[in-house]
Amino acid sequence: MKRLASGTFSLLVAFVVVTAVALEISGVVTVHTVSAAGANRTTHVWFVEEDSTLYLEAGNPQNPWVVDLIGEDELTLSGQNLDGRYHFVLHTSAESHERIRRMMREKYGWRDAWIGMLFDTSASRMMELSRTEET
Repeated sequence: MKRLASGTFSLLVAFVVVTAVALEISGVVTVHTVSAAGANRTTHVWFVEEDSTLYLEAGNPQNPWVVDLIGEDELTLSGQNLDGRYHFVLHTSAESHERIRRMMREKYGWRDAWIGMLFDTSASRMMELSRTEET
């Protein structure tokens, strides 16, 4: 019984470590938003660049950081030499969803596949950004 508990615990630890590495090891930018209640929120988000344009994936439109942006047209990023304010456009078409999913799979590879097993991205949205000012 002790061996079974130890093995189960080891598997759980391995699962957590692999997930943390997949999410955070590289290619992560911090999005800074403000909630409806006025609280500052920081969220780590994957990003891709294509043809000199920066894109984020709103993996679930109900995520708090995405909800924070309702009625807004700018957000603040930090990290990965992308510090600054950005104007954004949230694309909601099926084509833009397929495009952002393709770009994420290409950039993040096994990490995207791992996270895709854990989180539903079937309703994800593509967010196209353009820099308005550096910080």
